[in-house]
Amino acid sequence: MRELLAVVLNKLIFGALVVLIVITPIPYGTVEPWWKAAFICAVFAICILALIESLITGSIEIRGRSVLLPMLALSALAFLQTLSLGARSEANLSIWNAISTDPYQTRFFTLQMLALTAFLALLYRYASTERRVRVLVYTVLAIAVASAVFGILRQSTQQQIGFLLPLLKQNQGYGQFINKNHFAYLMEMAFGLGLGIILGGGVKRDRLMIYVALLLPIWTALVLANSRGGVLAMIAQIVVAVLLLSSVQKLTQSIALRAVLLVVSLEILNLLLHAN
Repeated sequence: MRELLAVVLNKLIFGALVVLIVITPIPYGTVEPWWKAAFICAVFAICILALIESLITGSIEIRGRSVLLPMLALSALAFLQTLSLGARSEANLSIWNAISTDPYQTRFFTLQMLALTAFLALLYRYASTERRVRVLVYTVLAIAVASAVFGILRQSTQQQIGFLLPLLKQNQGYGQFINKNHFAYLMEMAFGLGLGIILGGGVKRDRLMIYVALLLPIWTALVLANSRGGVLAMIAQIVVAVLLLSSVQKLTQSIALRAVLLVVSLEILNLLLHAN
């Protein structure tokens, strides 16, 4: 009975993590304080389930310490900046005297950082198999494709304030994101994952064009979002991918170099056209 409960909790926790990844970027790219707070509460609730599952199995293993410890250190540094340095008052009002000019927001950042650290620790524990890693990769790709299609439709058809989400304004942000650079960051992640799957041999040849087709709206939306940082990051991804491909398949250096120069030239031209 205990083993069955542990298995159920294990699957439930992983499913909750995937669902949280799906719903988190929906409302305006997670910029609203209430949605950030909801994310933090959801992560800590999942941590409670993970603690129960660990007590049942008797296995408490923390992986990825080299990544998690710097995140914890950053959280601790932010929290230290909110500690009171002594009371002071101005105009008969008590002032929170701390290193941070905005201790409330700094503590909220600390909570967000702790939640992200806990979320990553949970992924290290509950996404440790190849099948579950693939589920995470496909989830990120699906979110990116859906966001890209939504962004393209919004850019081409929105005529007034509100487009499914009531606060979306014309010429502000891209997709469901208020900040177009945040949208570009999501596209970069998915574009890199797609390239890695295609070039790394993680997909059968008869399904190769499916992944190429999935990358097309991501690439299109990334360019249309007009985020210079996003486009430059995409250039870097393509350059690295071409160089890796030339190494894996033993292509001649001249062919790889020409391909890289062609891609870079086209993207730089695109940047200049958008800048003008």
